[in-house]
Amino acid sequence: MMTPEKYTNKDLSIEVVENQTSIDVKWDGKSIDREPSKFISPILVMVLQMAATMNKRITMDFQHLSYMNSSTITPIIKILDRAKKGMTKITILYRKSLKWQELNFSALEVFRTDDNRLEIKGL
Repeated sequence: MMTPEKYTNKDLSIEVVENQTSIDVKWDGKSIDREPSKFISPILVMVLQMAATMNKRITMDFQHLSYMNSSTITPIIKILDRAKKGMTKITILYRKSLKWQELNFSALEVFRTDDNRLEIKGL
């Protein structure tokens, strides 16, 4: 198991923690960069590759993210699309009580699979 890795770009932090059965990706702060894909995409691609190699579920936890601009959803959608085409399992966790999170993440329901390989959960 790897030690937790924390990646930070301006106000956004992404922590990657490997557990027994999952790789947790914890988002914190704000994502307000004009081109967030430059920072976010390499991290998500690395996590996707790790999960596929180790046969672990990815849990992306956005509950502590206080804000993200509309450009931030693009790299998230791309990784969900790649995972859906492959066999990687992903769970998205978000805070339902935050209106902006409910609007953004409930829209990702289109990626949900009947076998629960891809889950979108508002808590």
